[in-house]
Amino acid sequence: MIETLRANGMKNEKLLELLKHEDTEGLNEFDQTFDYHDLVEYATENATQIEEAIQTGYKIKFASNFGIKRLLRLKYGLEEGTDYKMTESRFDDILLSQEQLQEFTSMLSPNWTIVSEQTKDTTVRIHILHATLVN
Repeated sequence: MIETLRANGMKNEKLLELLKHEDTEGLNEFDQTFDYHDLVEYATENATQIEEAIQTGYKIKFASNFGIKRLLRLKYGLEEGTDYKMTESRFDDILLSQEQLQEFTSMLSPNWTIVSEQTKDTTVRIHILHATLVN
């Protein structure tokens, strides 16, 4: 939900303000993708954790194929078939900057592994493998 709001242009300060004021309506007016009631409820009960997640980052506990695909689109504008290849349990040939790779690696849930290779320019080519392929 946070990444959807960010991808639509919401700044962290505005998001924190709406969450602090429990303004579900304001979030839903900004983006109609989700019912943001659950996010507001979580933020009310976990104010410190949600502020830290928004300001400094977070780690996803579990990510499905759909979740990774959505995250790649929302955070980096990458589309399956155009920017990478996807199969049931892997994503291949994703090009990210070193900064993006660091950010993505810190977020990714433990049920996925990243294999990276430096390219000739400043990007890194990564492959995201489901844990069942690695173990």
